Amino acid sequence: MAPAFVGREAELALLDDIYLRAKREERPAAALITGLPGSGKTRLLAECRRRQGASRQLNVGGYQTGAQVPLAAAGDLLRTLVKVPGAGTKLEEALFGATTSDDRPLEPLRIFEAAHRALLGLEGTVLLCVDDLQWVDVLSLALCSYLVRSADAEGKGVAAIAATRPAGAGAAWPISILGPDRITPLDLGPLERDEGVRLVSQLAPQVNRERAAELWTLAEGSPFWLGILARSGGERDLADYLLARERGLTRDSSRLLALLAVAARPLALPELDALLGLVVVEASSVRIGHDLIRSSAAAQLPPVQRRELHGLFASWLERQAGDDVQLLLEALVHRQEAGLEVGNLALRVLQSPRRRLLGVDGLRNLSGIADRRGFSEPLDVALHERIAVLASELAEHPTAMERWMGLAANVSDPSLKARCFLEASRAASRIVQRRDEALSLLARARSLAPSDPVLAVEIEADQANLIRGVAHRMEDGRQVAEQAAVAARRLWASRDPTQLSSPERKAYVAALQAAFDSAVIEEDASDLLRISEEMTHVARGSEEATVAAALNMSRAMWFIGRASEALDYARRAWLQSHDRVLRGFVLEAGAAFASRLIDTGAFEGADEVISECLELERRIGGGAERLAVGRVAVRSIHDVRHQIWLSRGDWRDAIASLERE
Repeated sequence: MAPAFVGREAELALLDDIYLRAKREERPAAALITGLPGSGKTRLLAECRRRQGASRQLNVGGYQTGAQVPLAAAGDLLRTLVKVPGAGTKLEEALFGATTSDDRPLEPLRIFEAAHRALLGLEGTVLLCVDDLQWVDVLSLALCSYLVRSADAEGKGVAAIAATRPAGAGAAWPISILGPDRITPLDLGPLERDEGVRLVSQLAPQVNRERAAELWTLAEGSPFWLGILARSGGERDLADYLLARERGLTRDSSRLLALLAVAARPLALPELDALLGLVVVEASSVRIGHDLIRSSAAAQLPPVQRRELHGLFASWLERQAGDDVQLLLEALVHRQEAGLEVGNLALRVLQSPRRRLLGVDGLRNLSGIADRRGFSEPLDVALHERIAVLASELAEHPTAMERWMGLAANVSDPSLKARCFLEASRAASRIVQRRDEALSLLARARSLAPSDPVLAVEIEADQANLIRGVAHRMEDGRQVAEQAAVAARRLWASRDPTQLSSPERKAYVAALQAAFDSAVIEEDASDLLRISEEMTHVARGSEEATVAAALNMSRAMWFIGRASEALDYARRAWLQSHDRVLRGFVLEAGAAFASRLIDTGAFEGADEVISECLELERRIGGGAERLAVGRVAVRSIHDVRHQIWLSRGDWRDAIASLERE
């Protein structure tokens, strides 16, 4: 049992005020606690949580080996939010539901948006505590930012209190979210003399006040070092103190301490039992009492034993992981510390359906592993290919283009080389300065005459889009699009769409979309309806293709004058993309639905839909451009908002907004 909290009355009063301010103003308020290791940051946060015991609380805690593991620090927060009635179910589905690796890898945005909706489902003001901010992984920090930003937009009281070391990573958070005027800094210095004496008296009642004051001076007011000095009788060297304490431990206890030092995170007792074969009775988690103790204990381990324990922990994590990218990546960290081969495990990470959670930092770290291996073995080629895939999925277009071109230069298989040039062309088409290279790269893919029918259809569909969108040769683009659609029909039209593989369906849909876009330009009503109906049939089994087909059906129905059906299809696309947070479609579907509502005179409904789209764009925090897809005649949510204002006679607001943008 932890001793009662001593001192820090002024600091606690300040944190209480942060909570009360968030509650009173119904918007986020924040404090950033900074202090040296051992200054009592974690205990201060714990006492703050205890004093606000009746509040809704969300806890995030970083740990050293989890700094590279996506959402490692946010586990407790997410476990709390999945329990929220209604909205929590969606979050649980996003986190743990079935996800196929090839069709639609899990998007961080889907988790963030589901967590946001669950946060709004919590009654009252929420206390969000972030401990060891310097070790919080990038994705957990991004999730916290998303929640604070969304709470600010929705008028939700959130008291965000973070603790970090001076100049630690993430020290700019949450200033970057709320601005410096809404953040209260709190520099945690040493305990006052009287507080230090009280702490020593509590920990070692046999020590008199004079000696306690001497220990306070020796510890320079640090609560951690006061505790060590009080318990050790004045021993000032942490390593010597630990050695003295270890002499009284059994062999199993010493091994347990060593494993906890290497794991660098709390472990549940059943996990320890599985790792070490110990018989454990209690039903809670175990961790070392302070990171300074953990660091010292780890430093004293002989290198051979340290590597052995890292390897033991890595192997155990791999056995538990399945396709869980968090456990796989944590295992990868420990395998590297153990000096073991990591190629196969890195490939498992990159093949996980949750690989997009790795983000740019994960992409960079895994790229380093692949680059150090070269291209000499089939495993090496597979690693480089999956890294290029991840770069494309993360919309890191310059990196993707570089990785695909590098892979093309180092493989001989014609189909794989053609795939490399196709993907490099796609990346180039999304880089303004390199769009002109897209057609020539695609020509190199075509010149290899790939035997893979899926790849051949994809190349033709992309060729149609580039001829139309980059070269501006509309008639040539229409002809190539029709060739792609004919080839796809010849290959797959006779089969049940639910029996198509994910790559086959994607290629078929891409060919039909290219043909549909050409029909939009040609204003060919019969082709619009025929292609959109075919695409609706083919799309079964794919969420994103189903939404794209519904948008096309809406446009086709409107074009032939069937306004009610056009509105229904647009509503269907909006509801599905919004509910499932489909990254490439949610804003486009919102704009399309709002446009149909405007056309039918439902201005209030249109305004409501566009307002939700704009809020989503703000929550994303400047990343909305990555939600867009390059299809013909897609209107932005800002254009539609201006149309709403103009349609209602609010022309001054529309002009002012256009001038700002």
